[in-house]
Amino acid sequence: MNIFRHSMFACAVVLALGAPRAGAANPLGIAFKDTTNVALYGQPGGMLIAGRCNRNDPAFADARHKGAEVLLYIAPAERPDTRVCALDNEFYMNELSRVPLWPYPHEGERVSYPKTHMTDMRPGSPWILHVVDYVTQLMRDGKVDGVFLDALGARPWNKQAMWELWPQKEKDEWTDGAIDLVRRLDEKRRAINPDFLIVSNGPWDRGDSRGQAGERYVDGIMLEHPKLGSKWHEKQAGESFGDLGHRRVLVVASGPDDARAWAKVKGVTHVCSQVGKGEYVHPTEPAVAFEPLHDRKSVASR
Repeated sequence: MNIFRHSMFACAVVLALGAPRAGAANPLGIAFKDTTNVALYGQPGGMLIAGRCNRNDPAFADARHKGAEVLLYIAPAERPDTRVCALDNEFYMNELSRVPLWPYPHEGERVSYPKTHMTDMRPGSPWILHVVDYVTQLMRDGKVDGVFLDALGARPWNKQAMWELWPQKEKDEWTDGAIDLVRRLDEKRRAINPDFLIVSNGPWDRGDSRGQAGERYVDGIMLEHPKLGSKWHEKQAGESFGDLGHRRVLVVASGPDDARAWAKVKGVTHVCSQVGKGEYVHPTEPAVAFEPLHDRKSVASR
């Protein structure tokens, strides 16, 4: 093989593995409450995140049939204090009181978001095994394209968690548990459906290298309202993530113009312009054009 052909082969391998690239990103719509505007995303290249209670709405199935990818929202790192709906309760072991809570400094003490409590994210915990079983069934059912793992990454970022005050051993155990969860999910999807998408709503950089192992098990992350020009955010967007060939790096921008600007940032694959009060109730109109993706075999067989 001559040098030119060898170089071309190497480039093809990099592209096949889903290396970050600069260019126009696709539209992302978040529909946590209702399905207004969901139909607008029913095209190849579009992506929707269905909420914890509305995933069975026919609008999502119709959008998928027309080419959109639909991710299901789940929150493995926190449990609501009161029942939200039947579908959500199903995820939380059909009884909120059954969900094992984070045991430090005392069981059920840690809170990262109002009206919730942090779950037991220690590696191999009964809760992590339950989450894996739940998502494994989603892989087998084939009714969604993947999962959106809220508040998951190398560390909790919400101020209420008071992460900076945690002992180092506790921090490391939480980080290791988050990695353990996505590692187990990645192992399951490789065996059942390699096209299944795993996106975490949190980066795998906590300021040191401990959390970075988690990147290899997810297809990408979401960045919520990042500041354009932030070197740290752009670095997170440009990470390689898993090797299954379907990177998904989502940016929730601060309005349509910001979304169009982030669409040009290297590594970003989907942008959303939802801002303001109740921003995730239902999608706004797509801020960018659709560009069909051809990196998942199962899409063509629908």
